[in-house]
Amino acid sequence: MPSSPAASRWVQLLLGLVVMMAISSPQYVWTLFVKPFQAATGAGLPTVQITFSVLIVLQTLFSPAQGWLVDRFGPRALIAVGAALTGLGWMLSAYVDSVWMLFLTYGLFCGIGTGIVYVGVVGLMARWFPDRRGLAIGIVAAGYGMGAMLTTFPISSMLSASGAPRTLVVFGLILGGVGVLAALGLREPRPGEVPDPAASHARGEDVAPAHAENADLLADVRDDDHDINRGPHGDVELRQFRPRFRGGGRTGPGACGAAIR
Repeated sequence: MPSSPAASRWVQLLLGLVVMMAISSPQYVWTLFVKPFQAATGAGLPTVQITFSVLIVLQTLFSPAQGWLVDRFGPRALIAVGAALTGLGWMLSAYVDSVWMLFLTYGLFCGIGTGIVYVGVVGLMARWFPDRRGLAIGIVAAGYGMGAMLTTFPISSMLSASGAPRTLVVFGLILGGVGVLAALGLREPRPGEVPDPAASHARGEDVAPAHAENADLLADVRDDDHDINRGPHGDVELRQFRPRFRGGGRTGPGACGAAIR
């Protein structure tokens, strides 16, 4: 891994993106497996669809608990566990013969696994990019959808050619393995590896150029019609505007007309 602190955090962002891409398929390609799961369990469509609800509820509703686990045990370990649970849920669901086993494998394992990865990766990227949180979190969040874009057609093709059990085992192993390997490269930032926006602002790095530019601009337009005061930090403040007309020194409602005449 590159030793440069600036390069290190972009490597971390790339690893986080890969993990997010690896765990997105259980949610986005669910519809491809609905009919095979109906055939395997003998259950109707509404009952089988409960599996998807279980996945989403566990993925989202338990986010605070998942975030606490990530903080307690560290992002690397928990994100790796989440990726492994996601892949394992797919692999085990290949052998279900009842809806309860389907809820436990595809619903429970994949729901908890994807939730841990999502919360863990987003939180970790926020720590690596305190100066560009929106950019970093947006990239990894986009990866959650990008992964499904890359896997939907291969999964659909294998599903038609080899059936649901083989497809679930193969892609569960591939995606879970890729997610775990990428997660093992993640780590917390060390002191000095990330910029400190507060310190930069305190040093005036962000605001000093703006003060200088404003001061130069106002200095160019300073004339007799403006009373300009400079503040203690070099900023320029327009204190008073005193209109003057060269129409014999008249002021009041008729002054403007006198000046024009």
